[in-house]
Formats: sequence, C-alpha cells, structure tokens
Amino acid sequence: MQTAEMMEIALKAGEIILTSGAEIYRVEETIIRICSSYGTKCESFVLPTGIFITIRDEDGSMQTAFKRIRQRTVDLNRIDRINTFSRGLKESRLSYAEAAEQLLTIEAGRQHNLPVRLAAAVVASFVFTMLFQGSMFDSMAAAVVGSLVYMLKEFLGKKGFFQFFELFSAGLVAGFLSIAAVRLFPGLNEYKIIIGSMMLYLPGMAMTNSIKDAFYGDLVASFTRMGEAFLVAAAVAAGVAISLSISLNWG
Repeated sequence: MQTAEMMEIALKAGEIILTSGAEIYRVEETIIRICSSYGTKCESFVLPTGIFITIRDEDGSMQTAFKRIRQRTVDLNRIDRINTFSRGLKESRLSYAEAAEQLLTIEAGRQHNLPVRLAAAVVASFVFTMLFQGSMFDSMAAAVVGSLVYMLKEFLGKKGFFQFFELFSAGLVAGFLSIAAVRLFPGLNEYKIIIGSMMLYLPGMAMTNSIKDAFYGDLVASFTRMGEAFLVAAAVAAGVAISLSISLNWG
C-alpha cells in the first residue's frame, strides 16, 4: 500500500471513531496502530475538530495530511468496530481497496430506526424520573413529554439547525409541556418531569471523555470538550429557565 493510500485509510478510521465520540488518545492510538501495521511510523495529533497525521517515508521525506471534523455524536458500535478493524490489520494486512471497503461499511452501518429510538427515549424518560424519586404518574408524564421533545429534536436536526439551537428548543418545549401537564393534572411535579425528559440531552459522555483526555495529557482537547459540554448544558438549561420564567410571570 502506498503512503498516500495508507494515510487516507488512517484518516478515515480516525474520522469515524472521533465523530462517534471516542477519546482523543484512542483516536491517536488507532491511527498509529494502522500505520504501524503496514511497517510505517507516524505522528498523529488529534483535536475534537481536526486530525493531523505526519509520516516519514523511507527516503526521509515527510508527508502530512489533515481532516476537518465538524460533527460529533455518540456511537459505541462504530468505536468497537473500528477498534476491531485496526487490531485486525496486525494479523492480516488488507489492500487499500479492502480496507476502504470495510471502513465504508462501518461508516454506513445501519442505525436503529426512528420508532426504536423513540421507544428508547420514552423508556429512558420514564426510568430517569423514577430514579429521581418521581411518582408513577410523574414518570408517565415524563415519558410523553420525552417522546414529543425527541421528535422535535429529530425534526430540527433534519432541517439542518445547529446543535445548540436544537437543545435550547428541546429545553424550552420540555418546560412548557411539563407545566401544561401540571395544569391539567395538579398532582404532578413539573420539576421531576423536566428532569426525566431532559436527562437524555445532558453531556455526560463529553464530560467524562474530557476528564479522561486530561489524565492522558491532552489538555487542549480536554478543555475544548469540557467547554462544549458546558455550552450544551447551558443551552438546555436556558430553554427550561425561559419556559419556567414565562410560566411564573403569567401566573
């Protein structure tokens, strides 16, 4: 495999695993492992928004490649499959065409359809409300609110709105729906309903990864991810706060 082809494979694998929510050190290890499987040493520098790779050829010349990362999500299945792919290269080297085909298959891996994701959102909202000592009726209301908020977020995502607006809108709608549920059924607790329906959107994994990145010495990536996590939490909190404020002002 030529150097340019190997760099393309390493970049693609790094892109998939980084956009799926992997830690920075894991992305760098994956890239280095792929290159070393083909007998080449490389240096990789990864940020949440970009991947840099530098390889020194046998003649001493250096080649550098860069990949810009714009979107990030959480997909543990892709992370696991890329880990398996990179480790498998040490046992059996694949040609460029074979490696590229496997990466495209992983990237285009079938995700759960909307009904399944919606059902998961309903169950999660119900369980989280129970976890925070909400009543059975609070949990049922949170399940309904959580399903409506999830459908709204899916709609906004398909329309191309940026992440923080989606989360702000989710918090705003969750607040209004929870207050409306309490007005219809006075025995409910709107705060427990809001907590249960919004737990799905809190950046727990981003905060955990930022701490792990700090422990591994990737301080720039750590501060970047921690800042992103705080902005996500602030967007959700702002939406909920505005809905509660309007409700209080209207009595």
